[in-house]
Amino acid sequence: MGNKKIFTISSDFELIKKPKWLDGFRIKHDKPFPYHVTLKTCTYFDIDNFKNLKKDLSGIVKKYSEIKVIFNKLFISRSSKGECIMIKADNNKKLNELQKEIVKKFSKYGNYIAKKYEKFEKSFIPHITIARHLSSEQLIIAKKDLGKKLFCEAVVKGLSLMIVENNTDEEWLNHNNKSYYKLQNK
Repeated sequence: MGNKKIFTISSDFELIKKPKWLDGFRIKHDKPFPYHVTLKTCTYFDIDNFKNLKKDLSGIVKKYSEIKVIFNKLFISRSSKGECIMIKADNNKKLNELQKEIVKKFSKYGNYIAKKYEKFEKSFIPHITIARHLSSEQLIIAKKDLGKKLFCEAVVKGLSLMIVENNTDEEWLNHNNKSYYKLQNK
């Protein structure tokens, strides 16, 4: 792809409260992605803009402190690769403001790698994906494995900028492709 790469921006966090069944469920039904909420979806950009991209993100994190997020609503959605099971977040004004600012600031860098990503950003639904790419049969099994309690509490302490050459799980999981930006402690 030459000088073009793909970037995303997400809020990484550790769940400070979660149901006991969740980690085992994710091991069985999901890829080993760290918990995160995607704020800016897969977007092409010219690698010559790398320093500007980092500078813009550094400026944004200076304006935000840690954000507490509650996840507690089951949400199932079909993707082009199969069914996904997610836990949706309660409405969170600070997280929504952060996402809108990031989308506005970073839209100048390039085009989405697929139209569905633009749609995702415009109808932003913060969530944790706990199972992905399930067939209909796998979805039935996963639903049986779901625990009754969904409540999760997280504190967003920073943002991750991921830059990859190809949209593959291997590249997204490679920590060498990630830069971390800590939110301000206020």
